[in-house]
Amino acid sequence: MPNVIGIDVGGARKGFHAVRLRPNHQLDPYQHTDPQKIVDWICREEVAAIAIDAPCGWSQTGGSREAERTLQMDGRHLPCFCTPTRERALTSTFYQWVFNGEALYHACRQAQLSPLETYPHGIATLLLGPTPTGSKTEQRRQALHHAHLPTSSLTSIDLLDAALCALTAHASLTQQTQSFGNPAEGHIVLPSKKYFAHRFE
Repeated sequence: MPNVIGIDVGGARKGFHAVRLRPNHQLDPYQHTDPQKIVDWICREEVAAIAIDAPCGWSQTGGSREAERTLQMDGRHLPCFCTPTRERALTSTFYQWVFNGEALYHACRQAQLSPLETYPHGIATLLLGPTPTGSKTEQRRQALHHAHLPTSSLTSIDLLDAALCALTAHASLTQQTQSFGNPAEGHIVLPSKKYFAHRFE
């Protein structure tokens, strides 16, 4: 499999936590607070796909996007962050990380890259089921182990989430994904169950 990258987005101080998933299943972490530095790193790695844990668009109608309202697994809604309109987000510092994600998507598109939006909790739920045990960090590690990936290089929950995002990027190479949302507000993309039905090739 070619190189793919997953990215977890934080606020301006926390920045971006990225993980490259290599053909030998090795996970290489990278961190920076500047979205352009992240994009420069991506371009050097010549990756085939990118998946980001941050909204790729804003609500057009109010307090959430269609993707967030329709996100589900086995007929059950997956709880997730709700993205407001951009105008509403400008009134609160809480959404600083979403604007940081917006800057990353913009930098990617300026570099002719086409990242996907994904959701680590949804990926972990696909791997572990709806009622996993343990802390959030333990659950993320368990999910990656189920996907036959090592976690020794992933020293934070942010890097664990980035590694899960990389799985969506990899699944997209063979169209083994499911998508929620619409073009105006953006789509959330998750791997399909078929993707996890076999070991990576």
